[in-house]
Amino acid sequence: MENRIIKLKSMELENFKNVKYGKIEFKEEKSKKNCDLAGSIAHILGIYGQNGSGKTSVINGLYLLKMVAWGRSLSPNFCNFISYDDNYAALTFEFRIIDEREVYKVFYKFYMRKTYRSGTFEDYGFSEKKDITVEIFKEKLTYSKFEDNQWKKSITIVDYNMDDDDYTFRPIKNYREVANSTEKKVGFGIAKGLSQENSTSFIFSPKTFTLLIKSFSKTNVENARILAFLRNFIIFNVFVIQNEELGDISSNRSMPLTFMLGSGKINMRGNIGLNLFDLSVIEIDQLEQVKKILTQINVVLNTLIPKLKIEIKNYGKETLENSREAFKVELLTVRDNRKIPLRYESDGIKKIISILSVLIGMYNNENILVAIDELDAGIFEYLLGEILEILSKSAKGQLIFTSHNLRALEKLHKDLVVFTTTNENNRYISLNNSKITTNLRDFYYRGIMLGGQREELYDETNKYEINYAFRKAWMIGNEEN
Repeated sequence: MENRIIKLKSMELENFKNVKYGKIEFKEEKSKKNCDLAGSIAHILGIYGQNGSGKTSVINGLYLLKMVAWGRSLSPNFCNFISYDDNYAALTFEFRIIDEREVYKVFYKFYMRKTYRSGTFEDYGFSEKKDITVEIFKEKLTYSKFEDNQWKKSITIVDYNMDDDDYTFRPIKNYREVANSTEKKVGFGIAKGLSQENSTSFIFSPKTFTLLIKSFSKTNVENARILAFLRNFIIFNVFVIQNEELGDISSNRSMPLTFMLGSGKINMRGNIGLNLFDLSVIEIDQLEQVKKILTQINVVLNTLIPKLKIEIKNYGKETLENSREAFKVELLTVRDNRKIPLRYESDGIKKIISILSVLIGMYNNENILVAIDELDAGIFEYLLGEILEILSKSAKGQLIFTSHNLRALEKLHKDLVVFTTTNENNRYISLNNSKITTNLRDFYYRGIMLGGQREELYDETNKYEINYAFRKAWMIGNEEN
């Protein structure tokens, strides 16, 4: 097993959806015994606040990070992540990498903007069709090393600006090191053009990344290691579960099984979507994988929902168009020897089953980061509180979640929760003046009703105005034309 730990320390959002600026941060508990590791980072971070106040933006930002690190083309839909009145959005991530005896702070920031691209000519009128899309036009990757009980001066690995016509990227010293031949200069130039054309990251596009790793491995091994560590962590160890996936559960369309399985020195991870409305057709390797996932899930599921387990029913073989063998299967829940199709269970049970495998992975693996939007949706509030309390005290990995259910505030330490504000320029804060023994739920309510925090926590509503609005809306709807 690799003796390496990677954690997310903080995340900043600029002009991202309805967040002009906001920063969330995993608190760091300073440790006298492990000062060379620069402290220990918290495992849980809950985000609370009223509807439309920027909670989901954090989860969206982490999803976007995965797309960027993978070198995937960004869909034009990502234009909607840029605040309507702004020209760009930016995300900054701070990671902590502990590799044997070496400790690093690593910062990765990227900017994206809307752009218009020429499409096809219509008929023979030569009217140019332009499509709006999004492009990553600036990226910067830096790190600082912890030595002699202090953080050293920050070092830049790559500073990329699409609009820089002089150099493909900076610092010039690094560029000259890796682009030390005409062939490599041309290669980086092509990579820049492809990243712009395909709406991908420059640093993490397959061509650039390969060139950087190969070149830095010969000229600056530390740069190469940090770049590889970071990309692999984001791609393989960050799990982001958005509302869109869980919406499929509520509408009974599909059951996304997000999983992480240990197999000797290799961890298998990913997402398998099973049909809830009808039978699913899966190949033999997927069938074996699902069986392992369900065996893993059932160990914990039975403790969360007594007497409940899940199994897969195989209805036999089927031959696919590519002549490969597959199987028709259906997920069932079993309780007191009674079996029913999973689609007839509550959304809460389906959601727990969907995310349980990655939570098990996060509990046991310190290099796993799980981000879940609206974790509380459909889950019994007492059970939610118990799960979060256990994870906050015993988990090794990290969990970021959004929630509306305030039960968790009675179970989590105040440093493990941030709250959204009404100030779009300072969207996330921790509550001040709260003591360790304070019931955070009651303290939050007092902050909403009485204030006393450095930012307003709630856009005040008036129950009398709401009452009148309901009556007025009915009268308007029944007016004669």
